[in-house]
Amino acid sequence: MRAIACIAFTLISAFTWSLWAFQSALPPPARPSYKPAQPHGNTKIAIAWLSEVSGEVELASGFGKEFQRPLNHTAVIQGSIIRTGMGRAEVELQDQTTIRVGPDSVLAFPRLELLPSGTKASTVRGVRGTIYVSLMPDYIIDTKGNDFELAFGQQQLHLKPSGHVRLEMDRNEARLVMRDGKGQVSGPFGSMELAKKRTFTFNLMESSPPAVVKKVNANPMDKWDTMAVAFHRHEIASPSDWIR
Repeated sequence: MRAIACIAFTLISAFTWSLWAFQSALPPPARPSYKPAQPHGNTKIAIAWLSEVSGEVELASGFGKEFQRPLNHTAVIQGSIIRTGMGRAEVELQDQTTIRVGPDSVLAFPRLELLPSGTKASTVRGVRGTIYVSLMPDYIIDTKGNDFELAFGQQQLHLKPSGHVRLEMDRNEARLVMRDGKGQVSGPFGSMELAKKRTFTFNLMESSPPAVVKKVNANPMDKWDTMAVAFHRHEIASPSDWIR
């Protein structure tokens, strides 16, 4: 009996040690790479809103929060995440910057701040899919001092007034097109100015500079984006036309 007990104890000890070793080898839970920035000093949280919701669109107020179907004019706050299936959405920021999200896309809003000076600081992060961003020209709205950043992978894109880009990305690659205006992208490779009508392709698995080609392939969502940009610029420049 003593021999049987010893064998049983040995087997139980071996199993317990193996289970502990297996659990210890498990990777830690994945953490989001986009965390809402904490406002500093007297800064306030800025508010954006969904100006268009069509098809399968969901909105969460932060990472780990429940996704829900939003309506037009639903508020988008710092920390929010938008994801689409067979649908699309448009977001307007307080300075009239517009962001359009195509089908099967995810976009996060880690920073939406109103600074004490009255200027706005906004960071949006592309996670996957097709994303358009357009800033108002400074002859329509004075956005001097505002800071807008589009982050993707390890890259940060800063746009100037009239800046208009299209970002297409998946897990391994991001393709950035400067449709209009000016901007600068920076990352592990350094920084570079963006020229219009070129495609900049980033390998998200590496820190090398992007491949640049003087060619822009069409995207099925380009027409929607072009019409939306024209509409918003006309709407802001000539409000009396649509108030009547």
